[in-house]
Amino acid sequence: MSESKETIVTYPRPNIVTCTSRVWLREIGFALVYGALMLKTWRISVIFRVRSAKAVKITDLDLLKRLGVILAIFAMALLIRTLVAPPKVIIGRTADNLKAYLCQTDWWDHFFSIMEVVFLIWGIRLCIVVRKAPSEFNEAKFISMAIYNEFLLSVFLNVSMLFLSSPANPDLLYIIFFCHTQLSVTLLLCLIFGSKRKLKKVMMYKKASSLFVC
Repeated sequence: MSESKETIVTYPRPNIVTCTSRVWLREIGFALVYGALMLKTWRISVIFRVRSAKAVKITDLDLLKRLGVILAIFAMALLIRTLVAPPKVIIGRTADNLKAYLCQTDWWDHFFSIMEVVFLIWGIRLCIVVRKAPSEFNEAKFISMAIYNEFLLSVFLNVSMLFLSSPANPDLLYIIFFCHTQLSVTLLLCLIFGSKRKLKKVMMYKKASSLFVC
């Protein structure tokens, strides 16, 4: 995942390339992963809310097109940011008055943080809509848990970055980046693949029960 690669490029001494790569990997990875999850939840919410006799058909291709739009929006914002105000490396001071090289945090970083939070709030709204969905949409509950988790972790990460910029503490900041990535990505994989495994077991149990009744 792109978010895991973000942690890798954050480890060496910051330069223009690594600072730029960190932003691109973070935002494109976020848009790709959570955009796909939220669109799946959106499809469930549409199907769940429709009261007409006519079935609503939203294909995977329709979701891919919408995901492409989301990625294009993030990519356009990143391209503008890279051309207009590329990330810079600054020299901060630690509590021991030692030099620390850091990627500069400016209003563009706050802009992308706000984009993420707004996007996740939309996802939380979708999760609330599908919270009473029938059991055949059981996967939506696990997706909702992944979205809630990312929302809380993103808020914690952004607040931490504000307090760790002065005095500079690059080691602790990297640890927070690492923990954020591991907690979000690892839990996401467990929830998504765990839900599929659980759904498979339920289907096998129903199939076995029907054979036993016959």
